[in-house]
Amino acid sequence: MRRGGTRAARPANWTQLRLTRVQWAVPLLSLCVLLTGCVTAPQPPATGEIAVLVSQDLPAFTQVANIIRRRHDGGVRVYSLTGGERERELARQAIARSPSPFVVAVGLPAASMARGMRGKRVIFCQVFNYESHDLVTPWMKGVSAIPSVHRQFRAWKALDPSLTHIGVITGGEMHGLLRQARAAAKANGLVLVHRQVASDKDLLYTFKRLSPEIQGLWLLPDNRILSMQAIRDLLTYSAKHGKQVLVFNPKLLRLGGLMSAASQEAEIAGKVLRRLGQAAASSYVPGSAVWPLNRATIMVNPVMVKRFGLGLPADFKGEIYAP
Repeated sequence: MRRGGTRAARPANWTQLRLTRVQWAVPLLSLCVLLTGCVTAPQPPATGEIAVLVSQDLPAFTQVANIIRRRHDGGVRVYSLTGGERERELARQAIARSPSPFVVAVGLPAASMARGMRGKRVIFCQVFNYESHDLVTPWMKGVSAIPSVHRQFRAWKALDPSLTHIGVITGGEMHGLLRQARAAAKANGLVLVHRQVASDKDLLYTFKRLSPEIQGLWLLPDNRILSMQAIRDLLTYSAKHGKQVLVFNPKLLRLGGLMSAASQEAEIAGKVLRRLGQAAASSYVPGSAVWPLNRATIMVNPVMVKRFGLGLPADFKGEIYAP
């Protein structure tokens, strides 16, 4: 495998790439495969109706709300914060007056609003930096927005068995995720090197200084330190200097990411309902602060695979990114 300042291979013709969709039977989160895993059937709360507060009309948010509405038999009322200030206040008042104590908050604005509602048991999801917003309380817990870290690292290691040191750059207050990531890295024979920055202006500078210590970067969706320009600059630099990047959205593969990992809305909705089911039997939300996810949707960029001199496993039967 060639590393460091190796000259970039000539990019492949994207239009000649074929996209196949086949499920891989091996329980290895391999390159460009949608892993199914096992999810326990949700346990809806026995007390009936729940309120779902959605931050924005984004597919990642609305799909979670729609799945919850389909799966829960006790009734679901969905409220959106996409309107003006008056509409948002009306939604808050409606949820606060509801006799049901159960609230699902999808996205950070919804979670921040729900935190101040008295007498409610709240499950938040699709929130990345929950620690910096003090969202975890005895009556408010969450479901992770990050796909299975262990499976992400297993996939990366499968693609490049020589991989040993990976980096991650975040904003502050990421203790829970970092503990999980260090454990997952160790289990997969990797060393995780963490750096903390305050803004997107520091991201590229920090990555350049970190590069000699690592072979690749795990890029997280931390909007406190990311901007589109910062992402473009980072991926351009990584491609030129032989550093692999595991990105959080398949759209970033066309900018130079090696692999992408995304969560699955169905798993998130299922875990939210299970948490609500446990909370129905208590006056608070039991369990850990945030439940991790067990699945991930992984996709690989064949152009970058070729550039890094890598190859797919012999039994690979997954899908390859092709714009």
